[in-house]
Amino acid sequence: MFRYVCVTLGVLSVTATPSSAKWKEQYSQSPPTIQAWYRAQQNEKGEWCCDNADGHPYFGSYRLTKDGGVELQLEGGRYKIPAYMLLKGPNPTGHAVWWYIDNEVGHFDLCFAAGALN
Repeated sequence: MFRYVCVTLGVLSVTATPSSAKWKEQYSQSPPTIQAWYRAQQNEKGEWCCDNADGHPYFGSYRLTKDGGVELQLEGGRYKIPAYMLLKGPNPTGHAVWWYIDNEVGHFDLCFAAGALN
């Protein structure tokens, strides 16, 4: 059940406020293949992308780095996601997806799936 709820996170918009996993009913309209893709994602360390995290569509500027990581261009400057968090294989969503949580303890990245590079 938790993974199914987590799958909903791929259709959420990126917001400026901290977020946590939330059920979005409109996700039930997504194709089963997209839902299954979200449920199956793990980073190279074997950590589930959706465990205790949100999957946020990412439409900002980014680039793949020489060491295999991802560098995002955010308002505060550049932000780097380590290579082990970059997912390999096709991303069926049509856009990049960044899995992270923000809470009272801090910001935690889990995964990043590249979309079409911009």
